[in-house]
Amino acid sequence: MSKPDPLGVQRGDYATNVASNIIFTIGRAFTGPAQYLLIASHPLSRFGVPLPPSGRPPIALFGRTFPRLPLMTALMPGVLSIKYVLWANLMMRERMTLKFATFAIVSDFVYECVSSTIFTAASVNPAWSEGYFYAGFTIFIASAAVELLAELQRIAFKSKRENQGRPCTTGFWAVTRHINYTANVLFGFGYGLATGGPVYSLATAGMYITNFTLNAMPSLEKYCRDKYGAPWVKYEQDVPWQLFPGIY
Repeated sequence: MSKPDPLGVQRGDYATNVASNIIFTIGRAFTGPAQYLLIASHPLSRFGVPLPPSGRPPIALFGRTFPRLPLMTALMPGVLSIKYVLWANLMMRERMTLKFATFAIVSDFVYECVSSTIFTAASVNPAWSEGYFYAGFTIFIASAAVELLAELQRIAFKSKRENQGRPCTTGFWAVTRHINYTANVLFGFGYGLATGGPVYSLATAGMYITNFTLNAMPSLEKYCRDKYGAPWVKYEQDVPWQLFPGIY
């Protein structure tokens, strides 16, 4: 058996690393406000790039008004952080390593900073439009909701005694074998569409697809085959699609 990757989920290790969970929670909690501050500071202004479109009407919050589109842009990573904090502390059963927590915080933060900065150039980006923004935002929120609901479905499935030692095959898990990864690709696409338009959305979705198909899914498929045996083989037959129905 290969040595577990410290930058990945520790499959089969159900111990709890409290320090890693706390660091992950704190690190992710700041991302939404940090992205809004980045957008508001408009770092590209020093290169003569005008402010990004603000959108109408402004949003009233905590007794203040905020420009609609910048706030909604920062809201997307904020929503994602809430979902990930819930997953890490209430849904994930395997142990989270300190390296995993640190890598997840830093890599996601860098990715979100790049996306926020790209959004600040929306006024001079010919591929961006407000219509694309709202379409991307809708895709992002819907996909994040699908992933959260899928995780809750799996928890409900695993909580039943008769399902112990069996893979979850119901609900969203009957669509693809890794519906959570499918949702990740979709909200990556939506995030890119909202912040940078269609071209950037292909780059963000492609980043997720590359990671899942070349890294995460092959090892997870092998782990599940070894863990579940015949029930997993039947699941592969019943749900032949790993990521996209009818495609892959």
